[in-house]
Amino acid sequence: MVKKYPNTPKSRKKIPSRPGAYNLKNMKGKTVYTGETKNLRRRVAEHNRDEKKKFSYVTITPTPSKAKAKQVEKKRLKSSKPPENKKK
Repeated sequence: MVKKYPNTPKSRKKIPSRPGAYNLKNMKGKTVYTGETKNLRRRVAEHNRDEKKKFSYVTITPTPSKAKAKQVEKKRLKSSKPPENKKK
């Protein structure tokens, strides 16, 4: 189940601390970054400190394991090709 959270301190506290995949989105709703993690709340907070990755909201998909989160991330990367995910 995909859930949407605005990029505000109050709403970020509501993000679960569990494995999952996430998309950082700009004001137009375009995905700027896609990732996976074992702790969604902590990882989104880390992105918020990065001035280069400005985002308006985040969509998350909690998963039972990090391995499943990796599968979800891989599928999303193929479909959306976010600009910040390009390999350097």
